[in-house]
Amino acid sequence: MIKICLIGDFKVCPDRSIYKMAAQLADFLSKEKDISLLLCHKEHFTRPRSLNRIRRFQPDIIHLLGKPDSAELFRLQLAKLSAPRAKTVISAQQPAKTRTVKNMLSYIKPDLAICLSQKCAAFFKESGIETVILPNGVDMTVFQPVSPEIKAELRRQYCLPQNKLLLLHVGPIRSGRGVDLLRRMQNPDTQVIMAVSNPGIFNRTLLENLRKSGCMILTSFRPNIADWYALADCYIYPMLLEEDTNHQIFSSEMPLSVLEAMSTNLPVMTTPFGALPEVFTEGEGLYYAKDDFEFLKAFQAHIKNPPPNTRPKVSACNWPLVITSLKEIYAKLLA
Repeated sequence: MIKICLIGDFKVCPDRSIYKMAAQLADFLSKEKDISLLLCHKEHFTRPRSLNRIRRFQPDIIHLLGKPDSAELFRLQLAKLSAPRAKTVISAQQPAKTRTVKNMLSYIKPDLAICLSQKCAAFFKESGIETVILPNGVDMTVFQPVSPEIKAELRRQYCLPQNKLLLLHVGPIRSGRGVDLLRRMQNPDTQVIMAVSNPGIFNRTLLENLRKSGCMILTSFRPNIADWYALADCYIYPMLLEEDTNHQIFSSEMPLSVLEAMSTNLPVMTTPFGALPEVFTEGEGLYYAKDDFEFLKAFQAHIKNPPPNTRPKVSACNWPLVITSLKEIYAKLLA
């Protein structure tokens, strides 16, 4: 029996991918008979009660889920003080490649960094930290292709047009994510639908411009998000490729919404962001575009090309396979 302490955000919020990833990982790990799991929520982590729970549990492995930034590395160090014999692991979803983080890694050295891309792995290797590449997981039993009849019925259910191409995007409306492109893809034959997460960080000007262009903005809690993938014709992910001046990126390096769209066998148009081009080859309904012109070109190609075949591309990210690989990583670390 391996005792694992998971530190992360485990809120049930289906349109916040970093929470959703943590919650799904915890759920699938909890079903493994040879793993004893302790969940520690980040928001309560500095309370003495949380550290006492770790001290009593005495995990074999402390696994930090998140970016990680300087605050998360501090949490990892506190947990390590509570269980000094435990091995430490970090999952770098949105690596903050700042000087502060790099300096902290010199002192708070995790035993392993689980990365999504080779670029991320290189950052941790520079600090002498062992790395391994492991993709994000997606629940392929929830996100499945549907028949044309079900697609049509879902459109009727949500009062959406049957005679337009429905273009979907899931994620927050904020600068750095490239969503202004969607205004230019809205036209009389195409309806853009945006399922927006975290309303507290809207860019209000951008939101209003998108609405004025005719884009449909869904801002409420969406427990049935799989329906929106099922009724769509295409998924678009226009994330900007550049980091900001503080070396922050604005999404997981393997965006969960892209995995969910591919699992639903939708055609996907995306920038070659993060780990995506390392893991998924272009073609069969997956298009990489670097600017507005390439996105519009990809959209025209999608209309003329054969039906997509993106679901097989994401099969290696099916949660049971990811969990099996993660358990092998744990076992090797403890050997």
